[in-house]
Amino acid sequence: IGCFEGIHTIGLAHYARRITAVDARIENVVKTIVRCAFFGCTPRVLKCDVEAEPLPIEWLSSDVLHHVGVLYHLKDPVKHLLKLGQFIRIGLMLDTHYALDHEAVERFELNGKTYRYKRFQESGDADPFSGVYDHAKWLRLEDVIATLKDAGFSEVNVIETRVERNGPRALIVAARPDGPKPDGSER
Repeated sequence: IGCFEGIHTIGLAHYARRITAVDARIENVVKTIVRCAFFGCTPRVLKCDVEAEPLPIEWLSSDVLHHVGVLYHLKDPVKHLLKLGQFIRIGLMLDTHYALDHEAVERFELNGKTYRYKRFQESGDADPFSGVYDHAKWLRLEDVIATLKDAGFSEVNVIETRVERNGPRALIVAARPDGPKPDGSER
């Protein structure tokens, strides 16, 4: 999710039998296709806004999800994380910015739960490094973890946290311990 210009797609192509790469911006889809072609990779690359309804789950269904640099650009990250539970069979790697407790001063409710967040101003289509909407919600790290568990990923591990120019960021690996093994056999 969020293939940008395809650099991760190329790296993943060396390890996966099949890859689907998606991005909300058509220019990134084209850049990914061209870059992958230079490296002899032929992933399926599609334009897809992962917050659009209805979400094309048939396009996105996979065993493992590589999810870097997208969650902190979404206007409804909780709904998005919950949707992942519908189409990711084994697990995911998520790398995202998050809000510190003292920054998460706004609130919203979904499915009877209240989430605190930091409102982050996005530039929309004017900036290729921005989300496609006017703002994003940066969740607190504990809410990202809890939401992944609510989505069915009972094993959630924060591999690292770090401070970057735009704020704190975490690398998270989440898995379904009862899901199929990578070879297709049952656990």
